Amino acid sequence: MGVLTGSDGELRFNGSAVGKCREWSLSVAKDALEDTSIGSYDRTYVEGMRGTTGSATVLYDPANSVAASLLNSIFNNDQANDAVDFVFRRQDGTSLSCFAFVTSISPSVAVGAVQAVSVSFQVNGKPVGNF
Repeated sequence: MGVLTGSDGELRFNGSAVGKCREWSLSVAKDALEDTSIGSYDRTYVEGMRGTTGSATVLYDPANSVAASLLNSIFNNDQANDAVDFVFRRQDGTSLSCFAFVTSISPSVAVGAVQAVSVSFQVNGKPVGNF
């Protein structure tokens, strides 16, 4: 049985790996749409649209051009097609990946620690592959 760990995944920005990520995650949710009929005593539902979001904590070094580009992408107003990709890979070759864009950044620093920034993403379209 294969176990996924943080080292099995990769966060990429515009095709290049972001140097150091302390943690990252994906959240996939599907809407439940009520289709209860008049006169029914119990609610019934059908599956609705799926949405996926992601987040990561990036250990930020201003000299790392990929991380700097990722962080500055939210300030970019030219509607460039900046791509954030999550890729989860297993030893058996299966993977899950998705395309996203940055929705928020929250930089922080503490005494005695490297500078970190929390980044949130909205996935555009369907994640590809499976867990």
